[in-house]
Amino acid sequence: MTAARRIIANTLATYLKYFVLALTGFFAVPVALRTLGAVDYGIFSVIGGCLAFLTFLNISLATGAQRHIAYALGERNKEDATKWFTTSLIVHVVLGLTIAVSAIVASDWILHRLLTLPAARLAAAAWIYRMVVVAMVCNVVSTPYQALLIAHEAIASISLINTVSGVFLMVSIFCLKLLPGDALLWYAGMYCLFQVSMAVGPASYCYYRYPECRFGYLTADHLRRRLRELFSFSGWTMLLALSTMVRVQGPAVVLNVFFGPIANAAYGLAVQAQGFASNIVWGFLGSATPSIVKRQASGDYRGMARLSNQSNTYGFAILWIALAPVLFEMGLCLKLWLHTPPPGTAAFLTPVLIALIIDQLTLGYNVSLVATGRIAGFSVMLSIANTVGVPAGYLLLRAGRPGTWILWAIVLGTVLAGCVRLWVARMHARISVRNWFSDVVFPASLSVLGSVAVALALMHFITDGLARLALIAALNCAVVCLIMWFFATTKEQRSKLKAIVVSMPVRLSGKPVADARAVAEETL
Repeated sequence: MTAARRIIANTLATYLKYFVLALTGFFAVPVALRTLGAVDYGIFSVIGGCLAFLTFLNISLATGAQRHIAYALGERNKEDATKWFTTSLIVHVVLGLTIAVSAIVASDWILHRLLTLPAARLAAAAWIYRMVVVAMVCNVVSTPYQALLIAHEAIASISLINTVSGVFLMVSIFCLKLLPGDALLWYAGMYCLFQVSMAVGPASYCYYRYPECRFGYLTADHLRRRLRELFSFSGWTMLLALSTMVRVQGPAVVLNVFFGPIANAAYGLAVQAQGFASNIVWGFLGSATPSIVKRQASGDYRGMARLSNQSNTYGFAILWIALAPVLFEMGLCLKLWLHTPPPGTAAFLTPVLIALIIDQLTLGYNVSLVATGRIAGFSVMLSIANTVGVPAGYLLLRAGRPGTWILWAIVLGTVLAGCVRLWVARMHARISVRNWFSDVVFPASLSVLGSVAVALALMHFITDGLARLALIAALNCAVVCLIMWFFATTKEQRSKLKAIVVSMPVRLSGKPVADARAVAEETL
């Protein structure tokens, strides 16, 4: 299978998983919110957000493990890939135990001093805390298996496993009202089981599918050398992971200090919606990541730059198709989703989604820069840009500004982070700023302008309601697809896409592949 077809297949499989998880969120989150209430939902959100800070080390080590395993497989050295997997597994088992111990030791300070929680719910909050810790540890230990699957580009398999787990979670949440006792504890238990299944499934698949995941023999000297190399690489990505955690979860803690659990419920829903939208992008970026890394490993910098720009452009297009109708019809969308959203949800969600859209314009360069291995200065500068909005927002809230100001401060930090990515990518990954403007910014700007024009026209002539939302979504999709077709694809790419579409009926009819290939060649 060619790299392009593999990316398409993995992307489709990933989107199937994200579609199911999005349905889970769309239907199950309102049920959970109505069953738990805004206060209990806010308690669960803020506790999960605080503990998420402890996993930043896991995220950085996962990036390093994935890179080294992919390099070994790209060089067709399965023995070296086995040793890297073994090293990563040892590290993550130790890391999982360390996180568990650290979380237990810090539990009293987090629950009674850091967070503002109702006294009547402190006992339930303690049990939620323990279950979230169990879920985190399972997620950490399964990371090497996830990295191996991504390095093998077997994303379709992991997507199927996660899809089944998502269906289980959705069914369980719908049963919340039927269960006796504290609904908040049942909800936390369901979340814990969901995370455990997301960890056990990929690990079991890898064990029976790939010999590299068998525990390989390593001498103490070899293990020490690989650990040094892994931590040397991951030390800088650790900063990136921590800054991302601060950027996403930092506002939850600050809002809890100033406004309590109700604000956490609104912000938690905004982060949930951001997670759905992020999955849309990562479905594409995750499928393209192994190909970008392998091109850098083979010295094909031009191919790496082209794939990175395409990741930015097409990721933005997919994201804008999904989010533009939400931004234009925010009130109606929240009412359809949550029926009665907590106060401030729309005000929190708008800057969160805008930051995500701005981020996508340069997000594809992260993979290129990590693949080069020259990420020291990049990590420091990007981490500062990512986190600067949180302390700035804290000072604004202390000065009496509304809670949304901390999120708009993060939007400004996102713009700064994009400038950092572009500048460093030009220096170390041979990315052309001119090509970025022509291949990414130009079609993205046309898409935004076209969508805004269509939305304003429809809002002027049609009253608000489902009909207007459906028209905005349909016409926005058409506008973006046309702009991407004419301004973001080359003549060769359009010819290949036409050939694939023309040959599709022959492929679906079950005729020999040669016949379909002949039809495609005639089209070309």
